[in-house]
Amino acid sequence: MTATTVDPSTTTRTGHRSPLTAIAGVGALAAFVPAALVWWDLLWGVTSPAAVADALEAAPVEPAGLLLTCYALLGIVVVGRLTARLARGRETAAIRLLPLLGAAHLLLLAASFAAPAAAVLVGTQVLDTGVTATAAATSLLVMNVGQPLSALVGAAFLFAVTAAARAGGAPRTLMIVSTVFAVGLLLPPVGWAVTYLMALWFAGVGIWLSLRD
Repeated sequence: MTATTVDPSTTTRTGHRSPLTAIAGVGALAAFVPAALVWWDLLWGVTSPAAVADALEAAPVEPAGLLLTCYALLGIVVVGRLTARLARGRETAAIRLLPLLGAAHLLLLAASFAAPAAAVLVGTQVLDTGVTATAAATSLLVMNVGQPLSALVGAAFLFAVTAAARAGGAPRTLMIVSTVFAVGLLLPPVGWAVTYLMALWFAGVGIWLSLRD
């Protein structure tokens, strides 16, 4: 009887590609698109708080707010996995900022769209008075404060991604796309459009991370 010994240095570990990050990224995109369609031109031409209240009450803003919350949560999953992928044992300022800025960007965006949904929910489900002009104006105020803040934090997040990717040897494509999106978020004429396109960024990064696992 003979015994066979195995040298650990000659063995290799086989990894497998996990689809979870890709599912999170694509799921974030799938949640964002119908919510964005609800808001597309919803308040176009509306000039008074009462008209805003009527528009909100007639549109499915509550499901849209829920979908945007799902988008934020799934996007945070992608941010966490990206942080782990770029860190690889390193501890830099950009790496530390990634999860904080990414989560703040997503949650601010979700909160800005959740405000009108909350106004509808309270007015129709809690108070049974319908959406009042005051509630509609307040929700618009929250939206117009939250969206620009979300864009600013999102730009900082993308710049941090670029810095961390450069230090971590990530593909140049990730750095270029992240930088372009960050600059776009800072430009008022196109910032709102880039905010909508960020869902594509999370989907693409989620797929890339799954392929690189």
